[in-house]
Amino acid sequence: MLLVGLMISACSQQAVTSTTSVHPPLDPAPYIIGVNDVLEVVVWRQPQLSGKITVEEDGSIAVPLAGRVPAAGVSCQTLEKTLYAKLVPFIHDPRVTVRVSDPRSKVFYVIGEVKKPGVMRLVSGEVLSQGLAEAGGFTDFANRRAIKIVRRGPTEDVKITINYDRIEKGDLAADIPLQPGDTITVP
Repeated sequence: MLLVGLMISACSQQAVTSTTSVHPPLDPAPYIIGVNDVLEVVVWRQPQLSGKITVEEDGSIAVPLAGRVPAAGVSCQTLEKTLYAKLVPFIHDPRVTVRVSDPRSKVFYVIGEVKKPGVMRLVSGEVLSQGLAEAGGFTDFANRRAIKIVRRGPTEDVKITINYDRIEKGDLAADIPLQPGDTITVP
């Protein structure tokens, strides 16, 4: 009887538990080109018009025959249509494809008491805990209860303070998604 009781007790203890939390879908919108992104522009059967182009500080790219074309702030599909319209006077039915080969505009910054501060590449759907892991984690002197994120907007900055201990205790709502240009400061 004792053996049966031990077996039932052992079976009732779960080796793995899981919980589910709801979050918004990741990147439902198309990628928006930004300054410093490297684009691959392909004009079918026109190798002299094709190649990798970096979006300049003014948000434009230079394409032979098309000239300077605004690129920052639009999707690849929109830029394809713009390039088509610029090239059609010179080339019969130009088939243009644009893709982002290096998304350099999607970065965030980590400063303060982390092991590898600096500029980090923002991966789609990345949250604070992942960004801090990318920065090598905390130093021994980090104040984990007062992590600050500054999110710059066109007219105002948003300052967010996060207690990282809440994230480690399983509060996934505190593990907020990062956005391009965020500055994380670990005091």
